[in-house]
Amino acid sequence: MASHEYERLDPLLHALNSLYDNRHNGDAGSSKRKANMPLGTIERMTLSALAGTYPVPPANIPDIPASNVSGRHAEYNAPNAFKTAGRSAVPTASSTPDGSHLPAGFAERVEKWIESFDPQARKLVRMMLIGYDLTPVLSRHLKPFHLLTLAEREQWNTSSVTSRFLARKESFKGLETLIGLVHASMPEVKDLIGYDAAPAVGVDWNKVAPAVEFPLYKYPDLQPGNLDTDVVVVGSGAGGAVAAYTLARAGLKVVVVEEGGFFNREWFNGHEPLERLSTLYRDNGLTSTIGKPVISLPMGRAVGGTTVINSGTCFDTPAEVLHSWTNQGIPSISADDMQQYFDQVSAMLGIGPSTPEILGKNAEVFRNGAELLGYHGGVIRRNAKGCHGHGTCCFGCPVDAKQGMHVSYLPQAVAAGATVLSNVKVGRIWLENDRAVGVIGRIIDPDTGEAKGRLTVRARATILAAGAIFTPALLASQGLASTSRQLGQNLVIHPGSGTTALFDDKLDAWKGVMQSYYVDERLAQGVLLEATFPPPGISYSAGTLPAYGKDKIGLLSLYPYMAACGSIISDGGYGRITLPGRIARPIVRYSLSQADARKVISGIAMASEIYLAAGAKEVYPMLHGLNSISSMKEVRSIREGRWRPGDLKLSAYHPMSSARMGTDPANSVVDPWGQVWDLPGAWIMDASIIPSSTRVNPQVTIMALAARCASALASQLL
Repeated sequence: MASHEYERLDPLLHALNSLYDNRHNGDAGSSKRKANMPLGTIERMTLSALAGTYPVPPANIPDIPASNVSGRHAEYNAPNAFKTAGRSAVPTASSTPDGSHLPAGFAERVEKWIESFDPQARKLVRMMLIGYDLTPVLSRHLKPFHLLTLAEREQWNTSSVTSRFLARKESFKGLETLIGLVHASMPEVKDLIGYDAAPAVGVDWNKVAPAVEFPLYKYPDLQPGNLDTDVVVVGSGAGGAVAAYTLARAGLKVVVVEEGGFFNREWFNGHEPLERLSTLYRDNGLTSTIGKPVISLPMGRAVGGTTVINSGTCFDTPAEVLHSWTNQGIPSISADDMQQYFDQVSAMLGIGPSTPEILGKNAEVFRNGAELLGYHGGVIRRNAKGCHGHGTCCFGCPVDAKQGMHVSYLPQAVAAGATVLSNVKVGRIWLENDRAVGVIGRIIDPDTGEAKGRLTVRARATILAAGAIFTPALLASQGLASTSRQLGQNLVIHPGSGTTALFDDKLDAWKGVMQSYYVDERLAQGVLLEATFPPPGISYSAGTLPAYGKDKIGLLSLYPYMAACGSIISDGGYGRITLPGRIARPIVRYSLSQADARKVISGIAMASEIYLAAGAKEVYPMLHGLNSISSMKEVRSIREGRWRPGDLKLSAYHPMSSARMGTDPANSVVDPWGQVWDLPGAWIMDASIIPSSTRVNPQVTIMALAARCASALASQLL
């Protein structure tokens, strides 16, 4: 949830924290917290009260097979051995006001992680805490959340999931995500579920190639000043890296400017998952849309962009989609025209299907169910060379197998003569006589986050490749590319939901590639399913299923018996990006249409059928009021339910089409080759220019379009 939704609470937040700080410390000056201590007393008490509903499992828990599960719908089927695990089994450290005990060091660990966030993300968390703490004041409780008893808090959390009060529901959802991530990372919880992050195939480091490195420049080697080049590229993700490589190979002088830092497997292996998440993701992983429902929209911020932390899934653009773009009049974009670019991308990244030894059992049960139902599908093609099946793609590949831009196109671009600058935040497009002649940015100290001076890059051609959110925002901040009124409009994000299933057999579904098998039976209707098992606590992994208090332990105990998949919904492009005057950061406004909500429900129903056909004992559709189903007959309750968009728990990973390509300046932002219609000297080569939904994971489409547009630009400049 964006911070401006709680902006009206900001003065109250400071006043309440001052009151509590003064009461507890007896010093008015103590309310002036240091920058590295962002939470006030009331916020810490709220955080502790929330953390207290996440108990640590008792020692020596018996291994209870999934077949012992009974008693559906009322709760998430925690076995009795775990339902009876009381607070006496939990190690103690600190206490909440009602005297209940927290897991040792748990709340402190959550707080320490929040303290590592950037200022904007910390402010958002603080506002969620204060907002959620106040919500019971308006109820029969008549007191803030942190003063409720343990039983009252657990009940309040449970009812918050279905609350009609949007601020209450969404603030709880955000806080639950944060606390759940830390909870899932605790040694006691990892021991309970048996999660060891071991790959499907062991790694012989003597046979692994050295970590990929290439020359790049950052502070203090990079100092304020002016640079001249043929082409400047803003952003180093799927679009920017391919454009830079194509242009450098053509013999042009290229400078790539990236806001994020450089990270490779040596850094990944030296840092805990939580630190990787908060470092590699924009907004520390808290980016989301504003609307009904609020949708998590994580994006990477690193040299290599989101390709550093995506799943590695690779689909060529479906021929039907390319045909629809050709029918719009866009030239040289048919399946035959684009094949050469798909082939180039595939050869560079080593794209191919995962081998059987790393697919894992998450793929096996999904494929079995799909084949029994006669659904069309296949093994997902991925850009991974020498993958061992760690299943942690979203935290960065620990062996550099996944061919993100930082280990593929960018090193090759540098070898061809390109220069890469990291930790430089571009704030403006440099204009002369209404023409783009480069960019103006700030050099950032990667260690402190402090600005160290201005850098200007003058270029014959300026390519914007900052992604479908920040490319339109950069243009809009200067009132550029506004003639068509399409900039920042038509945003597609591919919202999707997760479905989890419980089996009798132990699956250890985290072992193997994270995203493994797809079902495209209803792709023409805008529904694609992908067997995906994220690490514990991430997205729709089994560790994020709603359960509270002691029942959370019971649910986690079944984690090794669970499988999971996610859906990709081809949405109608109703999102938009705005830049309110008071807020420097773009806001993504997106409300799911009823038609797209029906696609989400269709995907959940189809996933449920697949798992039941595969022999699942229970399926958890993550729908309010429908905790689980166990028969094909009950799938009707999913399809026939009167679900509203706000009832769905969604995430999205594919923003696109916010500066779409076209042949008419009146209804598009760029021409068929990526040049901005009303800004000479500027091109866009990222997901923004995709004309409409790709229906599938878009990274290959982005790369192929960038290669196509950059090749045309090279011909102009040479």
